[in-house]
Amino acid sequence: MTLPLSPAERRTCAAFVITFALTIITWACAHDLYLIHVEPRHFTEYHRPLLPITDLRLLALQYATVATLGPGMVFGALAFSASRLGSRSPHTLRFAWLAFLPFIALIETSALLVGKIAAGRHALEQSPLYPEALYPDTTAGIAYSQSVNITAYLAAAAFGGLYLLTLLLLRKQTDYTSARSQSS
Repeated sequence: MTLPLSPAERRTCAAFVITFALTIITWACAHDLYLIHVEPRHFTEYHRPLLPITDLRLLALQYATVATLGPGMVFGALAFSASRLGSRSPHTLRFAWLAFLPFIALIETSALLVGKIAAGRHALEQSPLYPEALYPDTTAGIAYSQSVNITAYLAAAAFGGLYLLTLLLLRKQTDYTSARSQSS
């Protein structure tokens, strides 16, 4: 099946897919490189082994890439669709990518804040933030790392959807502003 796009738009779509996938993988690598040093067991004991890697940094990079390559590509296609398809004024890849960066910062900030709250709750011997069944054990490191990861996944879905909606609304606003200035 071929998308009903011109060859130029197919190249633009591919650029969106690659750019967003690489951006999301880069964010996930930084996220996992941080987490693996906070709680290595999160990756060494509680993830299914993929390759026989023992170096913690390489292990973090492996899991981050495997976890986000496919979703990053799908998200790039969705960003392309929200930015370019339809009759509204299209966004450039540069605009869409720059608009995405604050959303990644919000995702990571919310995940780390929830991790801090989870660590505080653990120190006070309170229950975890999320249902206990989602935690492979109740040690401080796992309470923190698992809370961070669960929040990152939830925030990625929520803020990712908000980002796509923002792209659509900005396209509508651009068309509205353009139509108004032409009628003046």
